[in-house]
Amino acid sequence: MSDVVQDFRYGLRVLLKAPGASAVAILALSLGIGANSAIFSVMNAVLIRPLPYQDSGRLVAVFENKLDKGMRRQPVSPLDYKNYAEQNEVFDGIGAIRNQIFTLTGREIPERIEGAAISPAIFQILGLHPAFGRPFSSDEDQPQKNGVAVISDGLWRRRFGADTRILGSQIVLDGKSYSVIGIAPLGFHLVDSPSELWVPYTPNPGELTPFWQGLRTLRVLAHLKPGVSARQAEAAMQAIARRLAQENPNSNNGYSAEVIPLRDQVLGNIGATLWTLTGAVAFVLLIACANVANLLLARAGAREKEIAVRSSLGANPARIVRQMLTESVLLALIGGVLGLALAYWGTTAIVKLAPHNIPRLDEISLDWRVALFTLATSLATGVGFGLAPALASIKPDLNSVLRSTGRGNTSNMGRARARDLLIVFEIAACIVLAAAAGLLIRSFVRLQQVDRGFETNRVLTMELALPKSRYPGLKVAEFYKQLLDRVQNIPGVSSAGVCRFLPLSGTDVSLNFHIEGQPMLAVADQPRAKFRAASGGYFSALGIRLIRGRVFSDSDGELTPKVAVINEATARKYFPGRDPVGSRILSGNDENVWTTVVGVVGNVKHAGLDAETSPETYYHYQQIPADAINFAEAVMFLVVRISSDPAAMTSAIRSELRNIDPNQPVFNVRTMDGVVEASIAQPRFRTMLLSLFASLALLLAAVGLYGVMAYSVTQRVNELGVRMALGAQPGQVWKLVVGRGLRMTVIGMGLGLVVASLTTWTMSRLLFGVRALDPVTMAATCLVTIAVALVACSVPAFRAIRVDPAIALRAE
Repeated sequence: MSDVVQDFRYGLRVLLKAPGASAVAILALSLGIGANSAIFSVMNAVLIRPLPYQDSGRLVAVFENKLDKGMRRQPVSPLDYKNYAEQNEVFDGIGAIRNQIFTLTGREIPERIEGAAISPAIFQILGLHPAFGRPFSSDEDQPQKNGVAVISDGLWRRRFGADTRILGSQIVLDGKSYSVIGIAPLGFHLVDSPSELWVPYTPNPGELTPFWQGLRTLRVLAHLKPGVSARQAEAAMQAIARRLAQENPNSNNGYSAEVIPLRDQVLGNIGATLWTLTGAVAFVLLIACANVANLLLARAGAREKEIAVRSSLGANPARIVRQMLTESVLLALIGGVLGLALAYWGTTAIVKLAPHNIPRLDEISLDWRVALFTLATSLATGVGFGLAPALASIKPDLNSVLRSTGRGNTSNMGRARARDLLIVFEIAACIVLAAAAGLLIRSFVRLQQVDRGFETNRVLTMELALPKSRYPGLKVAEFYKQLLDRVQNIPGVSSAGVCRFLPLSGTDVSLNFHIEGQPMLAVADQPRAKFRAASGGYFSALGIRLIRGRVFSDSDGELTPKVAVINEATARKYFPGRDPVGSRILSGNDENVWTTVVGVVGNVKHAGLDAETSPETYYHYQQIPADAINFAEAVMFLVVRISSDPAAMTSAIRSELRNIDPNQPVFNVRTMDGVVEASIAQPRFRTMLLSLFASLALLLAAVGLYGVMAYSVTQRVNELGVRMALGAQPGQVWKLVVGRGLRMTVIGMGLGLVVASLTTWTMSRLLFGVRALDPVTMAATCLVTIAVALVACSVPAFRAIRVDPAIALRAE
């Protein structure tokens, strides 16, 4: 142990003797280790830690698929859920969730609350133990017992001042009283839902009829019985789905069940992004290690006499290697400590910059796993970059070293080759990373160039949720008509409209329909399109292009024949080769009232700019059946095109809303530019981070190349002096120095392109409109790398041509 302490003390003295070189090495290592620790903290929170629920490994999500229509992972209908709950033998707990927006009134200002109606079993499945109060009991999903609520810790503190006397008291949600029976513990989230208030889910009797079986609105969670795998559970649920299809072919024909681990459902496709970023920071660390190894190889040359003296005095090779590795590990540990500090700053920045739709974002922090990872990375890094210089130090020619400076001996030549190989490796790694960043940049540019199908300039949007208790049936349509009349009369408003779902909002509902003149199909096999309840002003407010016919007009209404507008995708898929205007369809909302297609509009991106446009049908918001209107229009978006600054119009619109209903809140007030920006937040985030890491890698590679060339010029001062004394021109000397650097660069580029061609295919799912082997990206990457290499090599080259031949010859 004393020998180890002695080695560390001596290593520290050696580092302090060369503070400049040590500082450069520590800085490079701290950047590489810090970047890895920061990304690992994200990986740790999102991918490594188990979900914050009891026995989370046995939690699964249940979906329904209809593959012949390309419908995957669809929500479950209430009647199907009831059958799954009663007939399955693979779950010891199963529950349903339906997201719901509440308006909390009865206190100072009405507030919109994100909530959910859930089966009482959900809290049991997730292992929720309220911090105060109790969860739902098993019978509180019954109509006469469901007037209870559990609230989140955040809502409790924000709205009720953390007063425990709220337990047992009444709150008013959508005009109905609920008794608060529980307060969730700090940090509890309902899977990936933003909800912060929960009430028991009680199915409407109408939802359990075959007519509504095609309405799939429930997310289903379940807890596997001991010894049952997700695959076994899926096979059992598919057997139930087949039985339901035989019993109810009209609504369930072709539907199957899918069971996936809840973890996979929560994480979605974020894993591909995080693994890509992890690979990027690993390359950054490797480049940093190569730089430090180069630095230590140069210092090994300067320490040849010291090593030779120690060897001649009896130090065996293992003792010398241990001392050299101790010095490199010490460097790495210091870099690791600084890297951990950088990781803390970097993690904070990542959390602030990351889009809010990244799962488990609030769980990202530096914990003991991150500290242990940083320590392990530092130790492995210290051994990794210190091994080559250590081994090179034990092979000097003692006679030549002790007699002279040792210039030109075999060990020097070996170290020079090793340094060149390290530079080639750095350039290759840099090419791989820069190519990946270039692909993401080109992909992001292509994504922004997609035709969205609507205009965003000077468009303001806001969301409204009308409670059924105060706006039953057709009163919903009356409210929106009154609101639109008032908003359209505000000075500066060009047009205004409402629609059930906003483009790029991420949520959607599909509705089947029957086309007149075609054979009547079962509900499950009928044409299906995304459902939109909208007003005529919605199309002009968003600048949606009219292709044929017309959109809704002021003459259309509750008492006029029903009309619909479809998009191009619907026209191509379900009306091939003919003009759909004038055709009649029977909507899934109607049993015997036909709707006439009066217009075709352009496709609008809804699921995402990179997603294929689905068929869409727009129905007049005043013509939705009374028994379906509270579902179809419970939440609507107001869209207003304004001739001036949209933000300045918000207060005027709020004022008109208060004049209609002072208890009705408005929320999600955004411009359409903001909506579009939010929809591409995740691609922008990963592109920005990967570009940052690629730039850092390029900088480190340039510094490494500069160091090698500068050291080479220093070693060859006498040779260059002789060449110039014999008539060599400055341009020839410049070419000699730069040419060597470019040769290493070209070799590294070639190796990097080979590696990039073998690895960038793993990014295919992150790309849009660009192939993984995009020649433009590869060419641009090579050009940028050559330009940086030229700059890095030119500085030592210009120093070389300023060598005074006379001074060089006298030194010789």
